[in-house]
Amino acid sequence: MNKQYRQTGFTLVETIIVIVLVGAMMAGMTALFMNNIANSHRPYLRQKAQAVANAFMDEILRKQWNEATPLGGGCVNTASGACATGPAVIAIGTDGESRATYDDIDDYHGLNQSPPQDSSGTDMPGYSGYTVDVSVVQPGANWNTVPAADVRLITVSVTSSSNETISVSAYRINF
Repeated sequence: MNKQYRQTGFTLVETIIVIVLVGAMMAGMTALFMNNIANSHRPYLRQKAQAVANAFMDEILRKQWNEATPLGGGCVNTASGACATGPAVIAIGTDGESRATYDDIDDYHGLNQSPPQDSSGTDMPGYSGYTVDVSVVQPGANWNTVPAADVRLITVSVTSSSNETISVSAYRINF
């Protein structure tokens, strides 16, 4: 009676090769996940910076075009001919006001806050490490056939705590 037994299973060499391959795959997957986890907060910080920029832009766009703009609206005489009968334009600047009393868009020019504050001067909670810069300038050339003197370019830049900058821009026209 001669029975042949067929050996089944893995050899030691095969087992070691599988362990090494599985270990290498796990190391690669762990490195991939760690990279994703390390940068997972960035979209949240960008979203917060975008929200601050939008809040500042909304506040600015609700203001008059210029200090001399009549109540209820109307254009200001910028010597461009577009509104020759309106009151004379006042140069871009804060007019010596504090943010709580800003009444026109150019008052915001040069505003720099870290951390950002609401219009009453209270720090916005949860935004330490963020910086807001506002620029209100007259473009150097005509904009879509509107004389440059009748246009203001408003740019709000917010730098997040991870040092990424989000900028929002809008044009405001004297009308």
